[in-house]
Amino acid sequence: MSTRTLLGAALAVTVSGAVALGPQAPSYPTSAAPVAKSAGKSADHRPVSDRVARTAARTYVADHRASFKASSHDAFRQASTTAGTTGTQYVAYTRTYRGLPVVGGDFVLAVDRSGKVTGRSATQSRVIALRSTRPTVKPAAARRTAKRQVGHVTRASKPQLVVLAKSRPTLAWQTLVVGTTKHRPTKLTVYTNARTGKVIDSWDRVVDGSGNGYYYPGVTIGTSLSGSTYRMSDSTRSGVSCANQAGTIYTGPDDSWGNGSGTNLETGCVDVLYSVDKEVDMLSAWLGRSGVKGNGTSYPARVGLNDVNAYFDGSKTNFGHSQDNARQLTAIDIVAHENGHGVFETTPGASTGDNETGGMNEATGDIFGALTEAYANNPNDPADFTVGEEADLVGDGPIRYMYNPSIVGDPNCWSSSIKNAEVHAAAGPLNHWFYLLSQGSAASPASPTCNGSTVTGVGIQAAGKIFYNGLLLKTTYWTHGKARVATLTAAKNLYGSTDCTTFNRVKAAWDAVSVPAQSGEPTCGSGGGGGTCTKVTATGTASSGTSTYKPSSTGFSVTTAGTINGCLTGPSGVDLDLYLQKKSGSSWVDVAASEGSTATESVTYSAGTGTYRWDVYAYSGSGSFTLKYDTP
Repeated sequence: MSTRTLLGAALAVTVSGAVALGPQAPSYPTSAAPVAKSAGKSADHRPVSDRVARTAARTYVADHRASFKASSHDAFRQASTTAGTTGTQYVAYTRTYRGLPVVGGDFVLAVDRSGKVTGRSATQSRVIALRSTRPTVKPAAARRTAKRQVGHVTRASKPQLVVLAKSRPTLAWQTLVVGTTKHRPTKLTVYTNARTGKVIDSWDRVVDGSGNGYYYPGVTIGTSLSGSTYRMSDSTRSGVSCANQAGTIYTGPDDSWGNGSGTNLETGCVDVLYSVDKEVDMLSAWLGRSGVKGNGTSYPARVGLNDVNAYFDGSKTNFGHSQDNARQLTAIDIVAHENGHGVFETTPGASTGDNETGGMNEATGDIFGALTEAYANNPNDPADFTVGEEADLVGDGPIRYMYNPSIVGDPNCWSSSIKNAEVHAAAGPLNHWFYLLSQGSAASPASPTCNGSTVTGVGIQAAGKIFYNGLLLKTTYWTHGKARVATLTAAKNLYGSTDCTTFNRVKAAWDAVSVPAQSGEPTCGSGGGGGTCTKVTATGTASSGTSTYKPSSTGFSVTTAGTINGCLTGPSGVDLDLYLQKKSGSSWVDVAASEGSTATESVTYSAGTGTYRWDVYAYSGSGSFTLKYDTP
């Protein structure tokens, strides 16, 4: 590799992104002999092997099909395995129904380094039961309908027949339309009802950003040498390069780039390469991720876009200029923001979803911008939690404030109306949550909470690890509620089930932005449920590797909605896990779980009417136990 010394380079600010997830899964070991469960902050962060993780996931899925709303016509396939930051592997699955891809049917399992399934996320909420998979709308008609959703069409794919399982499963045609709308590039995926011909959903792979450029004088960037010609292509960070709008990578006879001018595109590329280099290094050092894509590679970049904008289109990042045309939009947080969309795109579930998902995607960009800015620690661009503060795009200062989104009219707090907001505004609640988790409500600047509480931060690096590991549980149609469960699961995996300080701060930050507790979300510690366990006492004997059901295998009835609390105690040296299950048809579905490293567990669950039972699972060891619980 060669490094080019910058004579001068533009520096800027960025845009936003986001995430969410589904219910906690019970622990489930591999078929091998039980392995000692990792407890808390072990120094051994080696991930469980890919083979062991896939085996554990496969066994778990085979025994818990009902938990994933599976019909007899559903088939599951392991799509990918991604290593987290403390040895956890995340195994992603895709689904087909009668051979058709199910959009929204994907799910992810977290497997800890002992080979135990410790969390799951999913979007699909109903069992698919289509009367027929034969469309009545012809693909050519669906393609014409999809093309009408884009102003100027460059190309449109051949429609693919799928099942769209966002809410009620529907037979649909999926068509990708590439072109421009109002002079803006678009890669729009359109879902057309295969029986009525109506558009039922769409999402755009092109996600926008905006900002301004600074100069980073005297930095080094990764370049390459071919013969006697230098190229703005990083030889040590795969996929990283910078080109003009024609896609031609900048070259030169020496390894010195840029002239310090805000209007010089080569100078803009210095900023880009410096910023991407810092982001790739941050992803590796702080999060254990290899490249922006997670597979060792990253995205190429282009400068010189004739627009007051920057965007990511699924294959590259592209950067324009400020409104006064005096600077390129190539500062660290802008560049890291756009590549943050690339992280969102290449984690499970990709970018498919409505405006709530889009807002979380935008907030994800903002979060990775803040993380990279903090990691770079460049005195010309100090770490902060504002977006575009140096750009002053139209003379109004920052375009977003992560510590208080309402300053520019964006929502601080989550509500059901978020899904109807413009995506950059919809970034508000997740941006606010990240600031509270990272810095706390009483930091400088102070951050108002939606419930009047005081939140203590965990630091930006720890917050980044929790957010990223939650992102590895992402599924299609990501929501804030799912993100709450995912990040709580991540905190428990990262810090263990007995050290609950960080776990409780994650939870407090979600409460502080009005994202309510979710059905089946994990708890932490022996008192994690927070309820009493006094009404019913059941005793039994647990045998290693088996389940014991209380009060019986047929369960108990709940006729009035309310809270179920459960408190389990067992002998020292035995590892017990506690699950609350609800009957669904002829199957039992796990709705809440507590998985510590001891025989002491607790669960609190907001229950509706139905039939429930307790599952006491002996992960390792055997012995007698006492289960106390309350019902509504």
